[in-house]
Amino acid sequence: MINSKPYILFFYILLIGITLDAQNETILVSDDVAQSVEKLANALIKQSHIPGISIAVSKDEKLIYAKGFGYANIEENIKMSPATQLRTASVAKVITATAIGHLLTDGKLDLDEPIKTYIPYIDKTYENLTSRQLAAHTSGLEHRPKGNNYKKKHYNSIKTTVQLMKKPLLFTPDTNYSYSTYAFNLLAAVIEGASGMDYMDYLEKKIFKPLHMTQTYAENINTLTSVDAKLYYIKNKKLKSEKLTNGSYKIPGAGFRSTPSDLVKMMSAYTNNLISKEVVNEMFRSHKLNNGELINVGIAWRKSIDPFENKVIEHAGNWLGARTVISYYPEHNLSISIMINASCQLLIEETAHIFANIFLNETINRDQIKLDRIPVKVTFNGEEKETYNGELSLDSEGGFLTSQNDGFLKSNPIFRLNGKNDYCMATAYGLLYLNINSESEYLGNVYAYYNRLSKNPQKDQPIVTIE
Repeated sequence: MINSKPYILFFYILLIGITLDAQNETILVSDDVAQSVEKLANALIKQSHIPGISIAVSKDEKLIYAKGFGYANIEENIKMSPATQLRTASVAKVITATAIGHLLTDGKLDLDEPIKTYIPYIDKTYENLTSRQLAAHTSGLEHRPKGNNYKKKHYNSIKTTVQLMKKPLLFTPDTNYSYSTYAFNLLAAVIEGASGMDYMDYLEKKIFKPLHMTQTYAENINTLTSVDAKLYYIKNKKLKSEKLTNGSYKIPGAGFRSTPSDLVKMMSAYTNNLISKEVVNEMFRSHKLNNGELINVGIAWRKSIDPFENKVIEHAGNWLGARTVISYYPEHNLSISIMINASCQLLIEETAHIFANIFLNETINRDQIKLDRIPVKVTFNGEEKETYNGELSLDSEGGFLTSQNDGFLKSNPIFRLNGKNDYCMATAYGLLYLNINSESEYLGNVYAYYNRLSKNPQKDQPIVTIE
């Protein structure tokens, strides 16, 4: 009689492998939505020449989508997956901000108290700055310390990184806006002083564990594994390996590794009372300069509006080998995070808004339209307008634009979204919103709008018109 135990064991191992693969990828949306995301992701990889992209979406505190496309490591043929850990770049700032929010909820921190209250060793130049000014980038701090020698050392404490900065302030606090990664080292020191805990210990105990963020940690380039994505950059439309640099001097502002799934899990802190509703409102509220100007930045978070008139709270990152974003739609309780393992010029907020639109509008209501290689004029609306001849094909699913321009609109696929005139175009700079309306003066308008908006970007001049 044949011993069945080895076969049972083999089946059990196989079953575990299948289960782990299933857990690795989360798709709790319709086939139409999943297929649309896949089409856009693959087109984006092809157009922008990025190695890989990982996308996760949560709705009402539940992970509904997580999938990777392309490669985490091309040389070793390792595909991008939801479990691949990537550099957060400046999305680290909202990880630090989330810890600030928890301290505010516990009543252990005053945003407007001078930071010398929490950091006894702070240099006198900075002692009267406030946490609010640091988080809103209105403190006057430089972006980073001077020189490059400090980047060669590994730092094991927040205190040693705080003491790196010795520059005078750029301006009187709250008279201007100037982005500063270094300001978040000071905020990490504030967290330590207010909590009585080490910065990373506080994050682990108060943020990561309660939110089940099991794949977020401070990057140490000496301890990376095959789960961590290899880093690349793009030169002349070709991928090059990025040199792995030490980022321990800026962990609180740019130096974590994480996954999109963990980042959307983090957004549950803003809806499940880990951070109180009153504090959430305070964190998302735009900071105001002394002259009354609203900067559309609160406690690290940026306020914006997408082309579909949705309010968005978000933050993006760009550092060696990484382009990242986390976007939260408060009116829909939906969050989306995108992480890419390459330095690139991708307009990632715009790209995230396009992907989010697919999840926000599952009902397909598309008018029939048929344009087959019609001649068009493609005009770039820069300081000096440039117009090129081209051809446009379009139907109810999408189409294609070609032009005699040798730049990013030489040959681009178009995809139909779910609004009447809503399309997007895959380009070297990301997924850009395209409004098509045959009844208007222009057949189509392409928009690129960056971030920190106070109005729908369609109310500004498009970067390209098609007529």
